[in-house]
Amino acid sequence: MGTLIGTSLAVGAGESGTRPRLADVGAWLAGSEKGEVAHAHGLTGDVDGKVVLPAGMAGHPVSVAQDGDTTLVLDERTGEVVRIDASQLSAAQSADYGAAGLQLVSGGAYAYVVDPHKGTVQRIDPAMTTPESPPVDVGGKPGAAVVDGEGTLWVPLPDSGTVVPFTKGLKGTAVKVAEAGHDLALTLADGHPVVTDGTAGVMRVLTATGVQGSFDLGDAVTGTDPDDVLVPAGTDGSAVPVLAAGTGDLVVVDVRSRHTTRAHVQTEGHELGAPHLLGKRVYIPDESTGRLLVYDTALSTPAPPVPVTEGAGELELFVRDGLLWVNDPDGSAAAVIDADGEVRHIGKYRTEVPSAREPGDEPIEDSIPTGVPGAPVPPPPGAPNATAPVTDPPSGNPSGDPSGQPPGPGPGGPTQPEPEPGAPGAPQAESRSGAIRITFAKALGATPQRYVLKGAAPDQTVTPDGVGPDGPYTFEVRGGSCDEQYSFTVVAEYGGGKPDKESAPSALARPCIAPGAPRGLTFTPAERGHGGTLTWDAPQDAEGTVTYTVNGPGGSVQITERSHRFEKLRNSTKHWVAVMARNAAGSGTATDGWMDLTPPSQQMTIVNNTANDVPVGIRSLPTTVGSGRPGEIPGNKDGEVTQVTTVHCNVRGQENSYGDETTDVWAYHTFHSPVTNKDIIGYTSDLYVNSRSNPKVWDCE
Repeated sequence: MGTLIGTSLAVGAGESGTRPRLADVGAWLAGSEKGEVAHAHGLTGDVDGKVVLPAGMAGHPVSVAQDGDTTLVLDERTGEVVRIDASQLSAAQSADYGAAGLQLVSGGAYAYVVDPHKGTVQRIDPAMTTPESPPVDVGGKPGAAVVDGEGTLWVPLPDSGTVVPFTKGLKGTAVKVAEAGHDLALTLADGHPVVTDGTAGVMRVLTATGVQGSFDLGDAVTGTDPDDVLVPAGTDGSAVPVLAAGTGDLVVVDVRSRHTTRAHVQTEGHELGAPHLLGKRVYIPDESTGRLLVYDTALSTPAPPVPVTEGAGELELFVRDGLLWVNDPDGSAAAVIDADGEVRHIGKYRTEVPSAREPGDEPIEDSIPTGVPGAPVPPPPGAPNATAPVTDPPSGNPSGDPSGQPPGPGPGGPTQPEPEPGAPGAPQAESRSGAIRITFAKALGATPQRYVLKGAAPDQTVTPDGVGPDGPYTFEVRGGSCDEQYSFTVVAEYGGGKPDKESAPSALARPCIAPGAPRGLTFTPAERGHGGTLTWDAPQDAEGTVTYTVNGPGGSVQITERSHRFEKLRNSTKHWVAVMARNAAGSGTATDGWMDLTPPSQQMTIVNNTANDVPVGIRSLPTTVGSGRPGEIPGNKDGEVTQVTTVHCNVRGQENSYGDETTDVWAYHTFHSPVTNKDIIGYTSDLYVNSRSNPKVWDCE
């Protein structure tokens, strides 16, 4: 393993004697059929670099893991890992992990090989591709893993309902996220791990210490075949799209704002992949036609599909550098789409790409390509103009005329029939704090007098009462219960004897969002410690029935009050605690802190030391047997001096008697010696301190 391999590399077109540089905004795309990976420029779609993989990989399925300057290629049939050196434009290193079906993931200067069959994770050197540690048993059969920007690997274990983090290459404590046997899928949202429980219809935000928020996906997912619940492996921002492929229900959850958008797309008869969100559009790979289905959340309507290949086949999608990349791993077609919906088609197998670098050529640096760009790549048959943005013509306007009406007759032409009334598009529902925002696409055909919303409950108010024919096509519904879900339709009213037309119903939505983090977390220790009362203030957006999950010593409890009492805790310890609020929409970020049970020191007067001049001993342990004597309290025969010491806490130790008193309590204290002018720290029998009668003095432990 770790041997150098000989490969050829082709570089993007340029003037004679010049070498263009690989684009900063670019990505490597697999071409399994030819055993190649091609580097494409994200702003032009041009191929500016190409690597021929080692002999024997042609025709094998390969996957590319790219993070920053690290690009690794995995032969999924043999387990061979190859590193692409972008600065030198070479396939520099390889290592053979000798198994099919492996998963390769990298991020934050770490790379891992996951073996789903053996249930192991192995950290590898991303530069040399060789192992950096032996395989580690993860405790079950792993699902698809992800690596966040800090290099932490997250491995889902559906059989146990847990996710295992590997921080700095070391296995951490499994985080419980679902019931055992639930279907789990991981997404990196804005660099943070999010797990979707497709069985329960819940999305959860994770950290290494546990679940930091959850979102109810509602009826859109609950009861759906978990295999039909599709989520991407990563998103460019904080919004995560979830598609129930069997029903076409689409949910977009923003894990930062906590807003949830619900819509419906036509998916019947399509073989779909995981949806990806870029800008305001959701792109859904349709592998039965080789196209991307597009839903525009800003216009609340489907947009024209984006053709990628000439027929059915696998489509790989990923978001990188604010661009959506689409690749046919088994063919020549690929595309890159920007946030405005502009599509640039990529021809990975361009024959005009120059041949491999010659010995002695200077290294190629990552930057914007120089030289004359190559010829534009013709898009697949039927594809839109490669440089023209894919836009969504207004609903009911197939002609593209801004007026929204079909073209009228030309001079002397026949009279066009009056358009028939049409129904508005199915409403899109967005859950907000205290409200539901309904947006819809305007009706096809004739122009209505106005649009009205139907379906509001008696305790809900709708603003505005009606929407004019020119929009804006939005209603806001305030009120209702967070514990209930609501669906609405939009009615186009035509008047003049024409029939009204009603839209399809919206997806179910709640007039609330998951609450924020509890505020003002405060801990008040109990008398003598060993516990206390934790209190907090209600979070923002605490709508509906709110419950609180308190995670701390002794496990987790769920309560409705904003306080919780802890008992039987160890003193002289800081105990971690976290509180998370939840309503019907989900739970917000946890607020955490420490319950400090460090005993407070008390000033006390020495007792039983006024009858003689015999000193009172200060011991290194709470016993006179086998303990040292670091100092003493001088005798006080005349009782003229009030002797004071600082008591920290008390402990149980050797039993002692003085007169009629007997006790095994010892005071742990600091006495400032008037003889040496120094502090003496140690234990003195409580017969001479009486700290046991002072409720402000705690047990040491």
